[in-house]
Amino acid sequence: MDRFDRADKHWRIVNDWVIRQIESGEWAAESKLPSIRTLARLFETSITTVQRALSDLQANAYVFTVPRVGYFVSASAQAKPASGFDFSSVTVNVNHAVVTMLSQAASRATASLSSAVLHSDLTPHVLLNKCLGAVATKADNALTGLVAPPGLPALRRRIAGLMLARGVVCGPDDILVTSGDTIALELALEAIAPRGSTVAIETPTYYGILQTIERLGMRALPIRTHGKLGIDVDHLEEALKQKKVAVIFLNPTLQNPRGFIMPDETRARLSRVARAADVPIIEDDIFFDLVPEGERTRAIKSYDTSGQTIYCSSFSKTVAPGYRVGWCVAGKYRDAILAHMFSRNLAVSSLAQHVLSEFIGRGYMEEHCARLRAQLSSLSRFFEARVRSDFPVGTLYVPPQGGFIHWIELPEHTDMSALERLASERGCHVAGSGIFFADGHPTTGLRICLGTTLSPPVMQSLSVIAECAHLAAGNSPVRQKMHL
Repeated sequence: MDRFDRADKHWRIVNDWVIRQIESGEWAAESKLPSIRTLARLFETSITTVQRALSDLQANAYVFTVPRVGYFVSASAQAKPASGFDFSSVTVNVNHAVVTMLSQAASRATASLSSAVLHSDLTPHVLLNKCLGAVATKADNALTGLVAPPGLPALRRRIAGLMLARGVVCGPDDILVTSGDTIALELALEAIAPRGSTVAIETPTYYGILQTIERLGMRALPIRTHGKLGIDVDHLEEALKQKKVAVIFLNPTLQNPRGFIMPDETRARLSRVARAADVPIIEDDIFFDLVPEGERTRAIKSYDTSGQTIYCSSFSKTVAPGYRVGWCVAGKYRDAILAHMFSRNLAVSSLAQHVLSEFIGRGYMEEHCARLRAQLSSLSRFFEARVRSDFPVGTLYVPPQGGFIHWIELPEHTDMSALERLASERGCHVAGSGIFFADGHPTTGLRICLGTTLSPPVMQSLSVIAECAHLAAGNSPVRQKMHL
Protein backbone atom coordinates (compact mmCIF):
# COMPACT_ATOMS: atom_id res chain seq x y z
CA MET A 1 0.00 0.00 0.00
CA ASP A 2 2.81 2.42 0.90
CA ARG A 3 4.54 1.69 -2.39
CA PHE A 4 1.44 2.71 -4.36
CA ASP A 5 1.01 5.85 -2.27
CA ARG A 6 4.61 6.86 -3.03
CA ALA A 7 4.15 6.19 -6.75
CA ASP A 8 0.99 8.30 -6.79
CA LYS A 9 2.81 11.14 -5.03
CA HIS A 10 5.79 11.00 -7.41
CA TRP A 11 3.82 11.27 -10.65
CA ARG A 12 1.86 14.21 -9.25
CA ILE A 13 5.11 15.97 -8.31
CA VAL A 14 6.34 15.60 -11.89
CA ASN A 15 2.95 16.65 -13.23
CA ASP A 16 2.75 19.80 -11.08
CA TRP A 17 6.34 20.81 -11.87
CA VAL A 18 5.75 20.65 -15.63
CA ILE A 19 2.54 22.69 -15.28
CA ARG A 20 4.43 25.38 -13.34
CA GLN A 21 7.13 25.49 -16.01
CA ILE A 22 4.50 26.01 -18.70
CA GLU A 23 2.19 28.46 -16.92
CA SER A 24 5.09 30.60 -15.71
CA GLY A 25 6.24 31.06 -19.30
CA GLU A 26 9.52 29.23 -18.68
CA TRP A 27 8.62 26.83 -21.48
CA ALA A 28 7.08 28.45 -24.56
CA ALA A 29 4.43 26.91 -26.80
CA GLU A 30 5.80 24.24 -29.16
CA SER A 31 9.02 23.90 -27.12
CA LYS A 32 10.26 20.37 -26.53
CA LEU A 33 10.16 18.90 -23.02
CA PRO A 34 13.15 17.08 -21.54
CA SER A 35 13.15 13.40 -22.46
CA ILE A 36 11.38 10.85 -20.28
CA ARG A 37 14.74 9.47 -19.11
CA THR A 38 15.98 12.97 -18.24
CA LEU A 39 12.86 13.69 -16.18
CA ALA A 40 13.18 10.30 -14.46
CA ARG A 41 16.77 11.11 -13.44
CA LEU A 42 15.84 14.67 -12.39
CA PHE A 43 13.11 13.45 -10.03
CA GLU A 44 14.86 10.21 -9.10
CA THR A 45 11.83 8.18 -10.11
CA SER A 46 10.89 5.51 -12.63
CA ILE A 47 10.21 5.93 -16.33
CA THR A 48 6.71 4.54 -15.73
CA THR A 49 5.98 7.30 -13.21
CA VAL A 50 7.10 10.00 -15.67
CA GLN A 51 5.03 8.43 -18.44
CA ARG A 52 1.96 8.50 -16.18
CA ALA A 53 2.52 12.21 -15.47
CA LEU A 54 2.95 13.00 -19.16
CA SER A 55 -0.19 11.04 -20.10
CA ASP A 56 -2.20 13.10 -17.63
CA LEU A 57 -0.68 16.33 -18.99
CA GLN A 58 -1.58 15.28 -22.52
CA ALA A 59 -5.13 14.41 -21.46
CA ASN A 60 -5.49 17.95 -20.10
CA ALA A 61 -3.99 19.59 -23.22
CA TYR A 62 -0.79 20.85 -21.60
CA VAL A 63 1.45 18.83 -23.89
CA PHE A 64 1.27 16.84 -27.10
CA THR A 65 3.48 14.08 -28.41
CA VAL A 66 5.23 13.52 -31.73
CA PRO A 67 5.86 9.78 -32.17
CA ARG A 68 9.54 8.83 -31.83
CA VAL A 69 10.46 12.51 -31.25
CA GLY A 70 9.12 13.49 -27.83
CA TYR A 71 6.69 15.69 -25.92
CA PHE A 72 6.05 19.36 -26.71
CA VAL A 73 4.17 22.21 -25.01
CA SER A 74 0.68 22.65 -26.50
CA ALA A 75 -0.22 26.04 -27.91
CA SER A 76 -3.48 25.91 -25.94
CA ALA A 77 -1.52 25.65 -22.68
CA GLN A 78 0.05 29.02 -23.40
CA ALA A 79 -3.15 30.67 -24.62
CA LYS A 80 -4.01 31.95 -21.14
CA PRO A 81 -3.58 35.41 -19.60
CA ALA A 82 -0.99 35.96 -16.87
CA SER A 83 -3.46 34.81 -14.21
CA GLY A 84 -3.46 31.40 -15.88
CA PHE A 85 -7.19 31.61 -16.63
CA ASP A 86 -9.36 32.86 -19.47
CA PHE A 87 -12.64 34.57 -18.57
CA SER A 88 -13.92 35.23 -22.10
CA SER A 89 -17.50 34.17 -22.74
CA VAL A 90 -18.50 33.11 -26.23
CA THR A 91 -21.60 33.05 -28.40
CA VAL A 92 -22.54 29.41 -28.92
CA ASN A 93 -23.03 28.24 -32.51
CA VAL A 94 -23.27 24.46 -32.67
CA ASN A 95 -26.93 23.72 -33.38
CA HIS A 96 -26.61 23.38 -37.16
CA ALA A 97 -23.66 20.98 -36.84
CA VAL A 98 -25.50 18.91 -34.22
CA VAL A 99 -28.64 18.63 -36.34
CA THR A 100 -26.50 17.52 -39.31
CA MET A 101 -24.74 14.91 -37.18
CA LEU A 102 -27.97 13.50 -35.75
CA SER A 103 -29.63 13.40 -39.19
CA GLN A 104 -26.72 11.49 -40.69
CA ALA A 105 -26.59 9.09 -37.73
CA ALA A 106 -30.35 8.43 -37.96
CA SER A 107 -30.11 7.67 -41.68
CA ARG A 108 -27.73 4.74 -41.08
CA ALA A 109 -29.18 1.25 -41.35
CA THR A 110 -26.77 -0.04 -38.70
CA ALA A 111 -26.08 1.31 -35.22
CA SER A 112 -24.19 4.61 -35.43
CA LEU A 113 -21.07 4.97 -33.30
CA SER A 114 -21.51 8.75 -33.29
CA SER A 115 -24.87 8.95 -31.55
CA ALA A 116 -25.15 8.38 -27.77
CA VAL A 117 -28.27 6.24 -27.92
CA LEU A 118 -28.86 2.95 -26.11
CA HIS A 119 -29.75 0.67 -29.00
CA SER A 120 -32.54 -1.86 -29.15
CA ASP A 121 -30.29 -4.85 -28.46
CA LEU A 122 -29.48 -3.49 -24.99
CA THR A 123 -33.02 -2.37 -24.14
CA PRO A 124 -34.99 -4.62 -21.71
CA HIS A 125 -37.89 -5.35 -24.07
CA VAL A 126 -39.01 -8.51 -22.28
CA LEU A 127 -39.19 -6.81 -18.89
CA LEU A 128 -40.89 -3.72 -20.29
CA ASN A 129 -43.45 -5.87 -22.09
CA LYS A 130 -44.25 -7.68 -18.83
CA CYS A 131 -44.88 -4.33 -17.20
CA LEU A 132 -46.91 -3.14 -20.16
CA GLY A 133 -49.07 -6.27 -19.91
CA ALA A 134 -49.56 -5.80 -16.18
CA VAL A 135 -50.53 -2.16 -16.66
CA ALA A 136 -52.92 -3.10 -19.50
CA THR A 137 -54.89 -5.45 -17.21
CA LYS A 138 -55.62 -2.46 -15.02
CA ALA A 139 -56.68 -0.36 -18.01
CA ASP A 140 -58.85 2.57 -17.07
CA ASN A 141 -59.09 6.25 -17.78
CA ALA A 142 -55.77 6.86 -16.00
CA LEU A 143 -53.86 5.20 -18.85
CA THR A 144 -55.39 7.24 -21.62
CA GLY A 145 -56.09 10.43 -19.74
CA LEU A 146 -53.77 13.36 -19.20
CA VAL A 147 -51.30 13.20 -16.32
CA ALA A 148 -50.61 16.86 -15.68
CA PRO A 149 -47.33 18.16 -14.29
CA PRO A 150 -45.63 17.43 -11.95
CA GLY A 151 -46.31 13.85 -13.12
CA LEU A 152 -47.69 10.50 -11.96
CA PRO A 153 -47.56 10.34 -8.14
CA ALA A 154 -46.61 6.64 -8.12
CA LEU A 155 -43.66 7.25 -10.46
CA ARG A 156 -42.50 10.24 -8.43
CA ARG A 157 -42.50 8.07 -5.31
CA ARG A 158 -40.36 5.48 -7.14
CA ILE A 159 -37.94 8.16 -8.32
CA ALA A 160 -37.62 9.54 -4.79
CA GLY A 161 -36.47 6.04 -3.81
CA LEU A 162 -33.91 6.00 -6.65
CA MET A 163 -32.52 9.35 -5.49
CA LEU A 164 -31.42 7.83 -2.17
CA ALA A 165 -28.64 5.91 -3.97
CA ARG A 166 -27.44 9.28 -5.27
CA GLY A 167 -27.23 10.66 -1.73
CA VAL A 168 -30.29 12.89 -2.18
CA VAL A 169 -33.14 12.73 0.32
CA CYS A 170 -36.32 14.08 -1.22
CA GLY A 171 -40.04 13.39 -1.41
CA PRO A 172 -42.42 12.91 -4.36
CA ASP A 173 -43.46 16.56 -4.21
CA ASP A 174 -39.85 17.63 -4.85
CA ILE A 175 -39.78 15.78 -8.20
CA LEU A 176 -41.01 17.00 -11.58
CA VAL A 177 -41.46 14.39 -14.31
CA THR A 178 -40.35 15.75 -17.69
CA SER A 179 -40.28 14.69 -21.34
CA GLY A 180 -36.70 13.46 -21.13
CA ASP A 181 -33.48 14.89 -19.76
CA THR A 182 -32.96 17.59 -22.39
CA ILE A 183 -36.35 19.17 -21.62
CA ALA A 184 -35.51 19.08 -17.91
CA LEU A 185 -32.23 20.89 -18.61
CA GLU A 186 -33.91 23.50 -20.78
CA LEU A 187 -36.68 24.13 -18.24
CA ALA A 188 -34.09 24.54 -15.49
CA LEU A 189 -31.96 27.01 -17.43
CA GLU A 190 -34.97 28.97 -18.65
CA ALA A 191 -36.32 29.27 -15.11
CA ILE A 192 -33.19 30.69 -13.52
CA ALA A 193 -31.34 32.70 -16.19
CA PRO A 194 -32.65 35.49 -18.46
CA ARG A 195 -31.71 35.85 -22.12
CA GLY A 196 -28.17 37.18 -22.58
CA SER A 197 -26.90 35.60 -19.34
CA THR A 198 -23.50 33.95 -19.03
CA VAL A 199 -23.44 30.22 -18.26
CA ALA A 200 -20.29 28.53 -16.90
CA ILE A 201 -19.71 25.15 -18.56
CA GLU A 202 -17.20 22.32 -18.77
CA THR A 203 -15.04 22.17 -21.89
CA PRO A 204 -15.63 20.06 -23.85
CA THR A 205 -19.21 19.44 -22.81
CA TYR A 206 -22.36 17.66 -23.98
CA TYR A 207 -23.65 19.32 -27.13
CA GLY A 208 -27.22 19.27 -25.74
CA ILE A 209 -26.10 21.72 -23.06
CA LEU A 210 -24.60 23.96 -25.76
CA GLN A 211 -27.75 23.73 -27.90
CA THR A 212 -29.87 24.77 -24.92
CA ILE A 213 -27.64 27.77 -24.22
CA GLU A 214 -27.74 28.75 -27.90
CA ARG A 215 -31.50 28.29 -28.21
CA LEU A 216 -32.16 30.50 -25.18
CA GLY A 217 -29.89 33.29 -26.43
CA MET A 218 -27.28 33.01 -23.68
CA ARG A 219 -23.48 33.02 -23.72
CA ALA A 220 -21.14 30.27 -22.56
CA LEU A 221 -18.10 30.67 -20.32
CA PRO A 222 -15.90 27.58 -20.88
CA ILE A 223 -14.10 26.55 -17.71
CA ARG A 224 -10.91 24.52 -17.89
CA THR A 225 -11.78 20.86 -17.33
CA HIS A 226 -9.48 18.03 -16.33
CA GLY A 227 -9.76 14.71 -18.13
CA LYS A 228 -10.08 12.76 -14.88
CA LEU A 229 -11.21 15.20 -12.18
CA GLY A 230 -13.75 17.31 -14.05
CA ILE A 231 -14.24 21.06 -13.99
CA ASP A 232 -11.34 23.08 -12.56
CA VAL A 233 -12.86 24.57 -9.40
CA ASP A 234 -9.99 27.06 -9.04
CA HIS A 235 -10.73 28.45 -12.49
CA LEU A 236 -14.46 28.47 -11.75
CA GLU A 237 -14.04 30.22 -8.42
CA GLU A 238 -11.94 32.95 -10.00
CA ALA A 239 -14.46 33.31 -12.85
CA LEU A 240 -17.28 33.83 -10.36
CA LYS A 241 -15.26 36.69 -8.85
CA GLN A 242 -14.35 38.26 -12.19
CA LYS A 243 -17.60 37.93 -14.16
CA LYS A 244 -21.34 37.95 -13.60
CA VAL A 245 -22.25 34.28 -14.04
CA ALA A 246 -25.92 33.31 -13.93
CA VAL A 247 -25.55 29.53 -13.52
CA ILE A 248 -23.08 26.65 -13.54
CA PHE A 249 -24.17 23.93 -15.98
CA LEU A 250 -22.31 20.59 -15.89
CA ASN A 251 -22.42 16.82 -16.43
CA PRO A 252 -20.08 15.43 -13.73
CA THR A 253 -20.83 11.67 -13.87
CA LEU A 254 -19.50 9.69 -16.87
CA GLN A 255 -19.28 13.08 -18.52
CA ASN A 256 -20.33 13.34 -22.13
CA PRO A 257 -18.02 13.30 -24.10
CA ARG A 258 -14.91 12.53 -21.99
CA GLY A 259 -16.32 9.90 -19.65
CA PHE A 260 -14.76 11.05 -16.35
CA ILE A 261 -16.41 10.93 -12.94
CA MET A 262 -15.85 13.99 -10.77
CA PRO A 263 -14.58 12.88 -7.31
CA ASP A 264 -16.69 13.44 -4.20
CA GLU A 265 -14.27 15.96 -2.70
CA THR A 266 -14.40 18.08 -5.88
CA ARG A 267 -18.20 17.94 -5.88
CA ALA A 268 -18.34 19.07 -2.27
CA ARG A 269 -15.98 21.98 -2.94
CA LEU A 270 -17.88 22.98 -6.08
CA SER A 271 -21.10 23.12 -4.09
CA ARG A 272 -19.46 25.31 -1.43
CA VAL A 273 -18.01 27.68 -4.04
CA ALA A 274 -21.36 28.05 -5.80
CA ARG A 275 -23.19 28.62 -2.52
CA ALA A 276 -20.69 31.29 -1.44
CA ALA A 277 -21.12 33.09 -4.78
CA ASP A 278 -24.92 32.59 -4.69
CA VAL A 279 -24.85 31.00 -8.16
CA PRO A 280 -27.18 28.05 -8.92
CA ILE A 281 -26.00 24.75 -10.39
CA ILE A 282 -27.72 22.61 -13.02
CA GLU A 283 -26.48 19.04 -12.62
CA ASP A 284 -27.05 16.69 -15.57
CA ASP A 285 -26.73 13.16 -14.13
CA ILE A 286 -28.23 10.99 -16.85
CA PHE A 287 -25.59 8.22 -16.68
CA PHE A 288 -25.60 7.50 -12.94
CA ASP A 289 -27.02 3.97 -13.24
CA LEU A 290 -24.22 2.99 -15.65
CA VAL A 291 -21.51 3.59 -13.03
CA PRO A 292 -20.20 0.38 -11.40
CA GLU A 293 -21.42 0.26 -7.79
CA GLY A 294 -17.91 0.47 -6.33
CA GLU A 295 -17.16 3.64 -8.31
CA ARG A 296 -20.29 5.61 -7.47
CA THR A 297 -20.15 9.13 -6.10
CA ARG A 298 -22.77 11.31 -4.48
CA ALA A 299 -24.72 13.74 -6.61
CA ILE A 300 -23.66 17.37 -6.33
CA LYS A 301 -27.28 17.92 -5.29
CA SER A 302 -26.58 15.91 -2.12
CA TYR A 303 -24.26 18.69 -0.89
CA ASP A 304 -26.87 21.39 -1.51
CA THR A 305 -28.16 22.99 1.68
CA SER A 306 -29.86 26.01 0.11
CA GLY A 307 -31.95 24.46 -2.68
CA GLN A 308 -29.94 26.14 -5.43
CA THR A 309 -28.85 22.96 -7.24
CA ILE A 310 -31.23 21.54 -9.86
CA TYR A 311 -30.70 17.85 -10.47
CA CYS A 312 -31.77 16.40 -13.86
CA SER A 313 -31.83 12.82 -15.10
CA SER A 314 -33.73 10.40 -17.33
CA PHE A 315 -34.46 6.76 -18.16
CA SER A 316 -33.41 7.30 -21.78
CA LYS A 317 -29.79 6.11 -21.46
CA THR A 318 -30.59 3.10 -19.29
CA VAL A 319 -34.07 1.68 -19.89
CA ALA A 320 -36.21 3.04 -22.71
CA PRO A 321 -34.88 5.72 -25.09
CA GLY A 322 -38.22 5.97 -26.86
CA TYR A 323 -40.29 6.60 -23.73
CA ARG A 324 -38.78 10.07 -23.30
CA VAL A 325 -39.29 10.22 -19.54
CA GLY A 326 -36.97 12.24 -17.33
CA TRP A 327 -37.17 14.17 -14.10
CA CYS A 328 -35.69 16.99 -12.12
CA VAL A 329 -35.31 17.72 -8.42
CA ALA A 330 -35.62 21.47 -8.65
CA GLY A 331 -35.06 22.74 -5.10
CA LYS A 332 -36.18 26.31 -4.60
CA TYR A 333 -36.86 26.67 -8.34
CA ARG A 334 -39.63 24.06 -8.35
CA ASP A 335 -42.54 26.48 -8.69
CA ALA A 336 -40.82 28.50 -11.43
CA ILE A 337 -40.10 25.35 -13.48
CA LEU A 338 -43.60 23.98 -12.88
CA ALA A 339 -45.06 27.25 -14.17
CA HIS A 340 -43.01 26.89 -17.38
CA MET A 341 -44.28 23.33 -17.79
CA PHE A 342 -47.92 24.42 -17.53
CA SER A 343 -47.41 27.40 -19.85
CA ARG A 344 -45.94 25.12 -22.53
CA ASN A 345 -48.35 22.21 -21.89
CA LEU A 346 -45.43 19.85 -21.23
CA ALA A 347 -47.32 16.78 -20.01
CA VAL A 348 -45.56 13.40 -20.29
CA SER A 349 -47.12 10.24 -21.75
CA SER A 350 -49.32 8.68 -19.08
CA LEU A 351 -48.71 5.16 -20.43
CA ALA A 352 -44.91 5.53 -20.30
CA GLN A 353 -45.10 6.82 -16.74
CA HIS A 354 -47.27 3.88 -15.60
CA VAL A 355 -44.98 1.31 -17.28
CA LEU A 356 -41.81 2.79 -15.76
CA SER A 357 -43.42 2.94 -12.33
CA GLU A 358 -44.25 -0.76 -12.64
CA PHE A 359 -40.74 -1.49 -13.94
CA ILE A 360 -39.10 0.10 -10.88
CA GLY A 361 -41.65 -1.32 -8.44
CA ARG A 362 -40.99 -4.90 -9.57
CA GLY A 363 -37.24 -4.51 -8.99
CA TYR A 364 -36.48 -4.73 -12.70
CA MET A 365 -34.46 -1.50 -12.65
CA GLU A 366 -31.66 -2.98 -10.51
CA GLU A 367 -31.75 -6.30 -12.38
CA HIS A 368 -31.52 -4.69 -15.82
CA CYS A 369 -28.90 -2.07 -14.94
CA ALA A 370 -26.61 -4.67 -13.35
CA ARG A 371 -26.75 -6.74 -16.55
CA LEU A 372 -26.28 -3.62 -18.69
CA ARG A 373 -23.21 -2.51 -16.75
CA ALA A 374 -21.62 -5.94 -17.25
CA GLN A 375 -22.28 -5.80 -21.00
CA LEU A 376 -20.88 -2.30 -21.31
CA SER A 377 -17.81 -3.24 -19.27
CA SER A 378 -17.05 -6.06 -21.71
CA LEU A 379 -17.44 -3.65 -24.64
CA SER A 380 -15.12 -1.17 -22.96
CA ARG A 381 -12.37 -3.77 -22.52
CA PHE A 382 -12.70 -4.75 -26.17
CA PHE A 383 -12.52 -1.14 -27.32
CA GLU A 384 -9.48 -0.40 -25.17
CA ALA A 385 -7.65 -3.33 -26.77
CA ARG A 386 -8.60 -2.11 -30.25
CA VAL A 387 -7.38 1.41 -29.55
CA ARG A 388 -4.02 0.12 -28.36
CA SER A 389 -3.57 -2.28 -31.28
CA ASP A 390 -5.23 -0.55 -34.25
CA PHE A 391 -5.13 3.23 -33.81
CA PRO A 392 -2.14 5.46 -34.69
CA VAL A 393 0.80 5.76 -32.32
CA GLY A 394 0.24 8.86 -30.19
CA THR A 395 -3.49 8.27 -29.77
CA LEU A 396 -4.53 9.04 -26.20
CA TYR A 397 -7.35 7.12 -24.57
CA VAL A 398 -8.44 7.12 -20.94
CA PRO A 399 -11.01 4.32 -20.48
CA PRO A 400 -14.18 5.58 -18.74
CA GLN A 401 -15.24 3.99 -15.45
CA GLY A 402 -18.52 2.88 -16.96
CA GLY A 403 -21.12 3.76 -19.57
CA PHE A 404 -20.80 3.59 -23.33
CA ILE A 405 -19.22 6.90 -24.32
CA HIS A 406 -15.52 6.81 -25.19
CA TRP A 407 -13.29 9.79 -26.02
CA ILE A 408 -10.00 9.40 -27.84
CA GLU A 409 -7.49 12.07 -28.80
CA LEU A 410 -5.83 11.31 -32.12
CA PRO A 411 -2.29 12.61 -32.80
CA GLU A 412 -2.23 16.39 -33.00
CA HIS A 413 -1.36 16.50 -36.71
CA THR A 414 -4.39 14.39 -37.73
CA ASP A 415 -6.56 15.94 -40.47
CA MET A 416 -10.01 15.45 -38.95
CA SER A 417 -11.87 16.68 -42.04
CA ALA A 418 -10.07 14.01 -44.05
CA LEU A 419 -10.98 11.43 -41.41
CA GLU A 420 -14.68 12.26 -41.66
CA ARG A 421 -14.60 12.19 -45.46
CA LEU A 422 -12.66 8.94 -45.70
CA ALA A 423 -14.93 7.22 -43.18
CA SER A 424 -18.06 8.44 -45.01
CA GLU A 425 -16.71 7.05 -48.30
CA ARG A 426 -16.43 3.67 -46.55
CA GLY A 427 -20.00 3.85 -45.23
CA CYS A 428 -19.13 4.87 -41.65
CA HIS A 429 -20.30 8.10 -40.04
CA VAL A 430 -17.79 10.01 -37.89
CA ALA A 431 -18.84 13.23 -36.14
CA GLY A 432 -16.43 16.11 -35.66
CA SER A 433 -15.53 17.21 -32.14
CA GLY A 434 -16.54 20.85 -32.70
CA ILE A 435 -20.08 20.14 -31.45
CA PHE A 436 -18.67 19.67 -27.92
CA PHE A 437 -16.97 23.09 -27.77
CA ALA A 438 -18.82 26.37 -27.29
CA ASP A 439 -16.97 28.10 -30.12
CA GLY A 440 -17.56 25.14 -32.46
CA HIS A 441 -13.84 24.79 -33.09
CA PRO A 442 -12.90 21.11 -33.53
CA THR A 443 -9.90 19.35 -32.04
CA THR A 444 -8.45 15.91 -32.78
CA GLY A 445 -10.86 14.48 -30.22
CA LEU A 446 -13.25 11.78 -31.35
CA ARG A 447 -16.31 10.46 -29.50
CA ILE A 448 -17.15 6.78 -29.99
CA CYS A 449 -20.50 5.57 -28.62
CA LEU A 450 -20.82 1.83 -27.97
CA GLY A 451 -24.41 1.61 -26.79
CA THR A 452 -24.95 -1.65 -28.63
CA THR A 453 -23.79 -5.27 -28.55
CA LEU A 454 -20.54 -6.31 -30.18
CA SER A 455 -21.69 -7.34 -33.66
CA PRO A 456 -19.80 -7.76 -36.98
CA PRO A 457 -21.06 -4.35 -38.26
CA VAL A 458 -19.81 -2.64 -35.10
CA MET A 459 -16.41 -4.33 -35.35
CA GLN A 460 -16.23 -3.39 -39.03
CA SER A 461 -17.05 0.25 -38.22
CA LEU A 462 -14.26 0.36 -35.62
CA SER A 463 -11.82 -1.09 -38.14
CA VAL A 464 -12.85 1.53 -40.71
CA ILE A 465 -12.40 4.38 -38.20
CA ALA A 466 -8.95 3.09 -37.17
CA GLU A 467 -7.85 2.72 -40.80
CA CYS A 468 -9.08 6.21 -41.68
CA ALA A 469 -7.38 7.64 -38.58
CA HIS A 470 -4.05 6.30 -39.86
CA LEU A 471 -4.63 7.81 -43.28
CA ALA A 472 -5.73 11.15 -41.84
CA ALA A 473 -2.60 11.18 -39.69
CA GLY A 474 -0.46 10.60 -42.77
CA ASN A 475 0.41 7.01 -41.91
CA SER A 476 0.14 3.74 -43.78
CA PRO A 477 -2.14 1.53 -41.64
CA VAL A 478 -0.17 -1.60 -42.60
CA ARG A 479 3.22 -0.06 -41.89
CA GLN A 480 2.01 1.42 -38.61
CA LYS A 481 0.69 -1.94 -37.37
CA MET A 482 4.02 -3.57 -38.22
CA HIS A 483 5.78 -0.92 -36.14
CA LEU A 484 3.48 -1.65 -33.19
